[in-house]
Amino acid sequence: MKVFIGSSASKTIDESYLIMARETAEYLASKGLDLVFGGANFSMMGECFRTFIEKRQKVDAFTVNFYKDDLKELDGATCHLVPNTLERFYKMYHMADIFLILPGGIGTLAEFVCALEEYRSKKENKLILIYNKDGYYNNIFEWMNENINRGFLSQTLNNDFKVVENLDSLKYYVEEFMEAEK
Repeated sequence: MKVFIGSSASKTIDESYLIMARETAEYLASKGLDLVFGGANFSMMGECFRTFIEKRQKVDAFTVNFYKDDLKELDGATCHLVPNTLERFYKMYHMADIFLILPGGIGTLAEFVCALEEYRSKKENKLILIYNKDGYYNNIFEWMNENINRGFLSQTLNNDFKVVENLDSLKYYVEEFMEAEK
């Protein structure tokens, strides 16, 4: 089973997010999951990559030509160079069983929204989780709820993903999903 982790590649974020990424990755790797991610060896993405490699789990890294030099820093990963971000996302989404969104920037938000739309249109057996550390995604949830209330988004949208506030709630959903997949 594979987990996609979308997260920040910013070098200027608070250390607490790096710790969260490492602890989350340690748990997921300890469950025997393999990693699918966006192919950077720094920030939260780097913490996840290094943790999965240290735990001897398989890692698939995807990137586009603009960031191809980042792949040189990913010893131990199977690297995939794709022509554009849309194909990159499509391949990562379909390779993964669990889709986890940690705090991140516009790329991470795009991955979350694309995952919701892909899941919604196919209802594949996937688990989509968003880790709302310290209320990081509260404004996004407010926007979604406002658009549900205005009729622009489906009333059932919030059923298509789970929000976790801490590692314990993440563990609950991951273990429930993995048990159901046996």
